[in-house]
Amino acid sequence: MDLIPRFMAAASAALLTLGVGLAHNPPTPVPSPTTIATEVAVVSSFSTATTQSPTTTTPVLAGAECGQWWGLALQVGWEQQDMETLDYIMWRESRCDPTQHNTTLNKDGSTDIGLTQINDRSWCLPTRWYPNGYLQSVGVLSTVGCEQLFDPATNLKAAKAIHDYHTAQGQQGFEAWSL
Repeated sequence: MDLIPRFMAAASAALLTLGVGLAHNPPTPVPSPTTIATEVAVVSSFSTATTQSPTTTTPVLAGAECGQWWGLALQVGWEQQDMETLDYIMWRESRCDPTQHNTTLNKDGSTDIGLTQINDRSWCLPTRWYPNGYLQSVGVLSTVGCEQLFDPATNLKAAKAIHDYHTAQGQQGFEAWSL
């Protein structure tokens, strides 16, 4: 019956990872306001208990308006050198609010969606070149239509695909946002 010692080791490791343990354990330092930290702990129970706590720290430029989205942007493929411009775009377009939906400002009747205000007519609705929509054709959106762009990760991934499209065409990557 070696399951009990293994279970106890896994439970102890989990409690220590969560910060519950002996009184002499030092408190976890609080990240500075200009740093987003993510800690992941993996505990394997019923086998040798191990813990791994890799910390991914994303430096956020002091004065960034939408720093809360930098870590996610990097996760979906953005490069660190693009973050300051992407931050400016998210602030200018949506004030960092992924629920923003511009339905009235475009003269052609199109709408702009989410953090980076991606235009539906240009990028996610069917066109003669992309019968299901461009973002669907490159695998960013899985459904016809644009509703998935309200999800911050999907919106940032779509913005990266649009940036890369412009770059591949020999244009400046942020041209879709008039930069």
